[in-house]
Order: sequence, then structure tokens, then C-alpha cells
Amino acid sequence: MDSRAEIGSKTAKGGFAVETQVEAIFNDWKENPLAHVWLSQMGYDISKIEKLLALKIPVRIKKLDLSKYGFETTGDFMELQKFKKADIQVQLYIQLDGCLKLENISVKKANKGANFNQIDKRPVAEYQKMWSFDDGIAHLLKLFTGEEKVCRNTEFYREGKKRLFLDEFSVGEQEKIINFFSMNKFRIVADLVRGRGGFSADWILVCETFPDSSHKVWKLVEINNALNFLCQGDVHITPRGSLSVGRIFMQRKGGTPDPTSLQFKMAPLDLFELE
Repeated sequence: MDSRAEIGSKTAKGGFAVETQVEAIFNDWKENPLAHVWLSQMGYDISKIEKLLALKIPVRIKKLDLSKYGFETTGDFMELQKFKKADIQVQLYIQLDGCLKLENISVKKANKGANFNQIDKRPVAEYQKMWSFDDGIAHLLKLFTGEEKVCRNTEFYREGKKRLFLDEFSVGEQEKIINFFSMNKFRIVADLVRGRGGFSADWILVCETFPDSSHKVWKLVEINNALNFLCQGDVHITPRGSLSVGRIFMQRKGGTPDPTSLQFKMAPLDLFELE
């Protein structure tokens, strides 16, 4: 599943976003050699494809547009939106088959100087609903994000201190967080990277960019291979007081507009290590 296929300046002209480039490449599937590489990696015989349409999936989907992506508008729209991870949907009709096949792709852009992408951010309460951790862990994570204030009677209280780092919790509290994320590591990473439901990702497509913006290198990875790779490694508190969950990193969001949300990041270029 390894391909460092390169594409030149043709698709970069006009300053298109990477998602727009990917959409254009797939829609030029009859002529574009890079589309041939990707479709072959997905298991398709180019000669058997009757029709193909690639669509960008917007960050905020309109309910009326769901039918464009093969979904009924009467379904659970909020769940589709909440757990969406795909950026591109490729719709294919195969000769002699006649069935519509859908491939959802999560697109990640990175370069060696900026190899961390935010992959998910929500208030602690939203993650508690998703993963069912107890109120004790929720309280600790809210202290970590600054959503709940540090009590004056704690040893780490300082005037103006807005939050606690994870290594400032007691050993028992640290172990409680580590144990939960360790026991639920694959489920957590899957929610963060693949998502759930109709807009979950079947593939991750990494675009490595270079100072010469016309030069890009691509890596397409099947989602289960990506999840197994990203789960490698233990769960531990980092030297800077955040949390490492395999190859995923949990931090406080900070900044605006949601400074007390949890934020998860990954290093997309690490996926180039996969064969």
C-alpha cells in the first residue's frame, strides 16, 4: 500500500486547497496517473470503472445536501455531522455490477517543519459522552483544560494559575487517566481518526508539501492499517504534562474561540513509515 507518487504544478495552479486538488485528481480519473495509482491501491480495476464522481465534504454539511453523498435526509443528521472524519467522497459505478460504491477519504496536509495536525477538539463533556469515563476523570481533564478552576487549597495553586498539567496531579490521579486511555486506546484512536457512521474515513491520504508549493508527495493508507500504526506505543504523560496515546497527542486547546476544549493531534508524515 506504499506509493510516494508525485504530482507536479499542474494541480497546484490557482492555489487550490489540498482537498480541492484531490477532488480534481479523482474527477480526472481517466487521464490522471495519480488517480490511477490511488484507485489501484483501493483495489479497483480502472478498466472496469463505468462512472466516478468525487465530492468534497464540507466542514458543516447541510441536511438538504445529504442525498448527494448517498444518505437519506431522514436519518440521524446530528450523528453524521458529529462523527464526520472524511473530507472527500469518491462515488464509483463498476461495470457489470451496477452498485454504487463509496470511498471516504480523510486528507491530511503536512510538511517536515509542521508535522502536527489537529484531528479532533471538543469540550471534555462531549468526550465523556463518547467514551463514558467517570466524573472523576472528567473533573481532572477539566482542571487540565482550565474549564474548572484550580482550588486554592491544592499544593499547585498559584495566583492567576488557570489550569493544571497532568504531571501536577497526584500519582493516583495520573494512573487513573493513564489506565482509562490504555484500556480504551483503540476505540479512542478510532473515534479520533476514523470517526463513526456514514462520514467515517475508509482511507487517509497524506500530502507532504515542500517550500516549492508545486511539489507534493502523497501517501494513501487504508484506515485500519493507519489505526493499528497510530495505536503503537503506550499511554504516558509527556515531559510537558500532556498525554501521549500511542502516536496521538492530547493537549489543551487554548486560544480562541474554545480555549478550554481538549485537542488531539497526530503527525501525518509518520504514516510514510508504513509499507
